[in-house]
Amino acid sequence: MQLPKDGISLNLFSLPFISSIDTTFTVVYDRKSELEAFTLYRSLSQLGEKLVRVTNLYDFLFNEKPYASVNNIVAFLNDINDVMPFLDEVWSLGGKAFLVTCNVDLKKSKGDVEVISRKGELCEIETSLSVVKEVANMTKNKRSEDLLKELNSLNTLTDWLKSKLQEIKFDGVVVLSPILLPARGFMQRYLGREIKSHEDSLEGYSDYTFITTGGDLITVRKLEFELRSKGKKVKEYIFDVDPLLAPIYLSLLTYLFKQSERVL
Repeated sequence: MQLPKDGISLNLFSLPFISSIDTTFTVVYDRKSELEAFTLYRSLSQLGEKLVRVTNLYDFLFNEKPYASVNNIVAFLNDINDVMPFLDEVWSLGGKAFLVTCNVDLKKSKGDVEVISRKGELCEIETSLSVVKEVANMTKNKRSEDLLKELNSLNTLTDWLKSKLQEIKFDGVVVLSPILLPARGFMQRYLGREIKSHEDSLEGYSDYTFITTGGDLITVRKLEFELRSKGKKVKEYIFDVDPLLAPIYLSLLTYLFKQSERVL
């Protein structure tokens, strides 16, 4: 397989509101924005040591916001049908919020909600990488420095992706380890089929592809052993990169896998 002739172009952008919020965050997501939401949650928790709550939109709307004062809300919503009830709720009950959207045609906001609206086929990936870069810039430690160094030289990512495209085959039932789960929605969109979690039922199949990282390898190895002992065909691929970047790179790889199919 080969990359499309035009290659890839990633446009990172600033998210200054992240550094302006107090020490506690509530991160809200919909079914299309798990990658961005969990990237912010993990980045703030791991790099910034901040207290972060993450909740899906409908838990937020029906179980949390009506009964408690919630401020410092960051919402990643990529469907206009999710954006509007969120804006209505924040406007009616009060509170400060920031909304980041991808490919949503939003005419105007309402209430005390700052909106960052982005466009593009790789919007979710660019937003997630921008989140990591923003949080890494806020923090002073060796891991943040390493992440910034990598994010400032994304042009070298192409060669790594080329090697992974040659290596990985998305055969059979694809199973993700915990660290990679935020990539599931993106992968399902571009592979056009269900992607399993390590916690899902894996019975009734004969061919499995496990994708994991060095950080949570032990979680899936037991499952792989059990399946092999039953005569199942099991393959394993390890994404040996920083855990904050691993689900983002896997999402990008899936996108490129789909693009390479169109090239052939």
